[in-house]
Amino acid sequence: MKIKEDRLAADIKAGKLANLYFIYGKEPMLISMYAERIVEKSVGADADDFNLQRMNEAPAPDILADYVEALPVFADRKTVLVKDFDPEKSDNDTAKRYLEIVSDVPDTTILVFYSPALDIEEKGMKAKTKKFVEAVDAHGIRCVIEQMKPPKIAELCVKKAANEGIVISPDDALFLVERTGGQMAPASDETAKLMNYVGKGGRITRAEIEMLVPKQLTAGIFELADAVNKGRRAEAFRIIDELFLQQLEAVSIMGALASAYLDMYCARLAKAEGVNSQSAAQMFGFFGGKAWVFSNKIYPAAANLDIGYLRRSVEILSEADIRLKSGAANAQTVIEESVVRIFGLKDGTAL
Repeated sequence: MKIKEDRLAADIKAGKLANLYFIYGKEPMLISMYAERIVEKSVGADADDFNLQRMNEAPAPDILADYVEALPVFADRKTVLVKDFDPEKSDNDTAKRYLEIVSDVPDTTILVFYSPALDIEEKGMKAKTKKFVEAVDAHGIRCVIEQMKPPKIAELCVKKAANEGIVISPDDALFLVERTGGQMAPASDETAKLMNYVGKGGRITRAEIEMLVPKQLTAGIFELADAVNKGRRAEAFRIIDELFLQQLEAVSIMGALASAYLDMYCARLAKAEGVNSQSAAQMFGFFGGKAWVFSNKIYPAAANLDIGYLRRSVEILSEADIRLKSGAANAQTVIEESVVRIFGLKDGTAL
C-alpha cells in the first residue's frame, strides 16, 4: 500500500509498524530519518547484531532471505535494513528472488528498503522497478517522500536553533532556506554552522546568514532574474560576478537562467488564461517544495511582465546556451551579453 509521509510518521509514532517498507523520494535526510525511527520503534536504538541487520544496495538474495527468516533473539521481532536499494541494478534471477522475499516476510521481521538517492517517477517505471513496487504495495508499505516546502523547512530550522537556546526569526530562517536552494539537508547543515558561530543563547541574524551561508545557484539565479526584470543593471552584473566567483559551471548558470525564464513564461501564460498559481503548478508538473516556489515566487514575479518580453527572453537565452556549448567565446561574456540583450527588450535596443 502506498501512503503519504504524514501517515508514515503517525504510524511510526504510534508503533503501528508493518513488516515491509520501501521508502524513497526527494528528501534524503528524511528518508534516512524514517528508517532510523522504524529501528528505534521496533528494536530500539541500541539493538544487538542479532536483531538488527544493516546492508547496502542489493545483498545476495540467499543472505537476505536468511536474515529475514531467522527468528529474533530474546525479542518479539527483528529489523533488517537495506540501504540504497535500486531494483534496476539486479539481474533477472536476483530480481525474481527479491519478489519472493518481499512477498513472504515473517510476522517476526520488519524488512525496510530505503533509498535516499533514489527518486522513482510514478509514470514510466522500468520493468523491474514496477514489479518490485507492485509487490511492496501488495504486501507492505511504500512511501514516497516529497520535497519539503521551504516554510516547513524554515520552521524546523527555527526549532533546531531553539532547542539550543538560539533565536532565529521565521523570516530569516526562510531566507536561509531559499539561500540554500530550498533543500532540507543543506538548510539543516547551515543552521548548525550558524548555531556554532553565534553560540548558545545567541541570535542568528540576516547579516550572519549573508556572511556565512553560500548562495546556491537557484537562489542566485532568481535574484539575477529579478534584477534583470526590474532593470537593475549594476545589481545584475554584480550577481553574475558572484556566481562565477563561486566557480559554478557556466553551462549550469545558463541552464538555470533559461529554465527560470521558461518557468516565468509558463506562469504568465497561465495567469493570462485565468489559471491560479496552485493550479498552474500542478498543470506544469510541480509538486512539494517546487510547487511552493512556483506558486509563491515564480508566478508572482511573472504576473506583471509582458508575455512577448518573456518569450523573447527565452529565445535569447536558448540562443546563448547553444553558443556557450559551442565553446566559441568566453563563458561569462556570453551570459553577460545575453543579459544585455534582455535589458534591451525593455528599452527598445535589443538586437
